[in-house]
Amino acid sequence: MSLADKENLDFEHFAHETLKAFSLTRNYNRWVCSSFEEYIAGKTILEVGCGIGNLTCRFREICGRVVGIDTSDLFIRHLRVDFPEMELYNFDISDEKVRTLAEKGIDAVVAINVLEHVEDDERALRNIREILRPEGRLILYVPALSWLYGSIDESLAHYRRYDKGVLARKLERSGFEVEKMSCSNVLGIFGWFVNGKILRRKVFPIMQTIVFDKLVPALAKLESIVRPPIGMNLTVIARKKSAPAG
Repeated sequence: MSLADKENLDFEHFAHETLKAFSLTRNYNRWVCSSFEEYIAGKTILEVGCGIGNLTCRFREICGRVVGIDTSDLFIRHLRVDFPEMELYNFDISDEKVRTLAEKGIDAVVAINVLEHVEDDERALRNIREILRPEGRLILYVPALSWLYGSIDESLAHYRRYDKGVLARKLERSGFEVEKMSCSNVLGIFGWFVNGKILRRKVFPIMQTIVFDKLVPALAKLESIVRPPIGMNLTVIARKKSAPAG
């Protein structure tokens, strides 16, 4: 086995353990989905970066049909055991061969905590545009605030965190019209800053994650009443334009 193959397996194992930890954060996962469920209910969707299915099970409950892709063959095999009847593909969203999924009649593409892992994110966005049906929607959930980028982002193989203006311009150049862009999880900024910028940890402590999940219902209710001007994450709803920009 080459060094590159070993490093890839090591990262897949790390990613798998991280996803297993977040499978325990059921309140958080429900909160993430609640911000865009109305846009995918009853629709045919493509879930990009489906991982081990932490959100897939919810999408399958509310969507008409779910197609999934992931770059990890390990994760795809995992999902084929849990959802044997589901269409799953070992595709990279930044590879043009993913455009073959345009024949699947995709109403919406959902990418939750995915785009930050893609080196050429604008190429990925252009591919997504080609996959979508006319007037189809892209739902993104990404880490926000570029100044918050730290050691945990590095260990998770994040190329970046997003600022509103930067992301809006990338979407516009890629042929999308932003319908909605909102911040969430203002409380998480403090924990991410301390762990990733001050303590320089490589992983977010599991007990902190579990405690945070128990606070989510109260935080979600508060943020539904008073929308925060900043937050640890951005949720974006963007519609495919009839013709690409430029």
